[in-house]
Amino acid sequence: MAEAAAAVPTGSAGRRAGLVTLDQVLSGASNLFVVLLGAHVLTPLDFGVFSLILLTYGFALAPTRAVISVPVLVHPEDADERPWRVLGSASVLGSWVGAIFMVVGALLYLAGSDIAPAALLAGLLLPLLQLHDVGRYLAIARHNPGRALILDLTWLVLMVGAFVVLQGLELLSLVSLILIWGGSGAVAALWLLVHYRSPSRGDISLTWLRERWDFSWRSLVANTSTMGGALLGAVAISFFSSPIAVAAVRAALLLGRPAAMVQMSVASSVAADVARDTTNARGLRRHQLRAMSISGAAALVNLGILMALPDWAGEALLGNIWPLIEPLMLAAGLTVVGFAAQSGVRAVLLGRRQIKITMVADLAGAVLTIGSLTVGAFVGDASGAVWGLVVGQFLTAAFWWGAFLRYLRTEPAESTIMHP
Repeated sequence: MAEAAAAVPTGSAGRRAGLVTLDQVLSGASNLFVVLLGAHVLTPLDFGVFSLILLTYGFALAPTRAVISVPVLVHPEDADERPWRVLGSASVLGSWVGAIFMVVGALLYLAGSDIAPAALLAGLLLPLLQLHDVGRYLAIARHNPGRALILDLTWLVLMVGAFVVLQGLELLSLVSLILIWGGSGAVAALWLLVHYRSPSRGDISLTWLRERWDFSWRSLVANTSTMGGALLGAVAISFFSSPIAVAAVRAALLLGRPAAMVQMSVASSVAADVARDTTNARGLRRHQLRAMSISGAAALVNLGILMALPDWAGEALLGNIWPLIEPLMLAAGLTVVGFAAQSGVRAVLLGRRQIKITMVADLAGAVLTIGSLTVGAFVGDASGAVWGLVVGQFLTAAFWWGAFLRYLRTEPAESTIMHP
């Protein structure tokens, strides 16, 4: 394995974090753009189908991120020396997911369902869409987040252009909107062929994933526990309280989305920096402080905006949900602060490839969050559920900090560390 690069200047790290954040914002803007398009041009039934396909795509993307994107982020030598081995594993997994979509589409077609063409088209495009997403993380791992920005900017430009053309031809429908969204992303992914050269015959395989499986399966468990925790928490709230409480929690998370995007971007950037940095324990604390400072600032700004949000803006954002969530602005904002208290710690541990610690902490966080949500919903309905989420996030942050401080005691104070 190649030796990790020397520590990078703080200014350079800050510019990379800014580019990663900009890319995350652009990716979010693309998703918002296509959802708004669907809401305006589709019938309610077709929009429901389109939303279901987008949601399913998001769930299908999560395992690929866990077993490929996160491992390559903290194994920069793989990103530098054999990018197509990484992309090849992503291609195989994407093909499997696409095949599942197409089988479902074929069954729906045999059953005479109108959804069948949309499912078949989504399955056809999914392999390249997953390749596109892994390509973004590969660029971050190579310390070239500008190339991730190119991928997402290309997707957005192609999507806007395709929409204008099809709208002019009056050909907008459920299938054409999926083609606008997925086809633009698939074409943008072809840029990877230009940038990283064409893959050789042995590259399109699961070879790289098998080599990194000891890390990848733990990353998958950690990711699944987080997503499963959110689902189980919603089920528990609806059982002990009401669906209205579920809506309150979802709205609280939505209001914290701007700060959460910054936090996720900074965490990815810091994990990539730590993976290349041969720094000592003091240097790790410096990385962690940088991540937490940026994430914390974003959370406090988000909190301030929520506390000052006027009724007309809240109603425009949340419609009929606004009267329910208005009394919970403080709790919603503090939830994001709780996320910020964890972000830098998790990023540094991931960058040091401490996936066993990360997996245990994510599992513990899921348990703590579900427990707090459930108790809060049982005691105080919607208000209790959101405040329970706040308590759960700060308890999770305390667990992360305990794990982080224990790990720092195993790091040499001064000596240079080389990854195995």
